[in-house]
Amino acid sequence: MRAMPLVFAVVSAFVAAVPSAAGPADDPVRHLRPRDPTAALLLRFGSEKSARFREIVRRLEQSQIIVYIDVRRDSEHPVSGGLNFVGEAHGIRWVRAIVDSGTPSFLETCKDIVRLTSILGHELQHAIEASEAASMRDVGEFERHFRAIGVDEGPRVLDTIAARQTGKWVAAELRGLIRPRTDVTMAATKADSEAAKAPGDGGS
Repeated sequence: MRAMPLVFAVVSAFVAAVPSAAGPADDPVRHLRPRDPTAALLLRFGSEKSARFREIVRRLEQSQIIVYIDVRRDSEHPVSGGLNFVGEAHGIRWVRAIVDSGTPSFLETCKDIVRLTSILGHELQHAIEASEAASMRDVGEFERHFRAIGVDEGPRVLDTIAARQTGKWVAAELRGLIRPRTDVTMAATKADSEAAKAPGDGGS
């Protein structure tokens, strides 16, 4: 998996078009919002097949962050992922998780579903990290937060150890190399602890 590209500012009109998160107490807002059928497929596949992925989804659904998910099927963009800052208002943050499939073919995209779903897990871990920042009023604070907690690999690329390990863990569960555990939090903590001792290269 390639490291998370640096984020870019999204036009404020997009934020204004987002429906208000305020609503009746018995009508909770869904925090993970796939914006195309392929994104919905990856989200469903990960939730059904990976305990680590389900834990990430659960945490995001209990957070104050809204995550739009897009799968970009375009041969001009190699297989990778990224998280973009959208905005913050009234205590709610918006981000956009992008997964690049590297091909315009839906069939070829489906053949690579394990790798692409693990990339989505990687980016959703970044969304959790974004939700934990004390302040995120603009893209500058977004970038500074990830530079503070992450692995700075140059002016165009940054990442975090936790996201790298999440992507690897999700991929292993999806391939059946790791048996899903009920106590996924304990397993995740152990994996992150081991990662801190020997950082990986972000591959999956």
